[in-house]
Amino acid sequence: MDVFEQLADVTVPPVPAPPTFTAGVRRKLYPRLLALHVVEFALGATVWAAGWFCLALFAALRYTVTGSWPRSRGQEETRGDAH
Repeated sequence: MDVFEQLADVTVPPVPAPPTFTAGVRRKLYPRLLALHVVEFALGATVWAAGWFCLALFAALRYTVTGSWPRSRGQEETRGDAH
């Protein structure tokens, strides 16, 4: 017997009533989506915060070693006299 012939003989259950279907979606899908969003935010925010924290620690270490703060990109060197 061919697979398509077997599938032709299988009975498909009817679609549940709309309120029942919606309640099932809310009960099963919404908590999983919420958990996924919380995990993605927590991991993303943790990585972002750790990156900036490492930059701050590196700047403090550089200040300790050299005595001057690292300059940001594009910042011109400042002098004591004004031009």
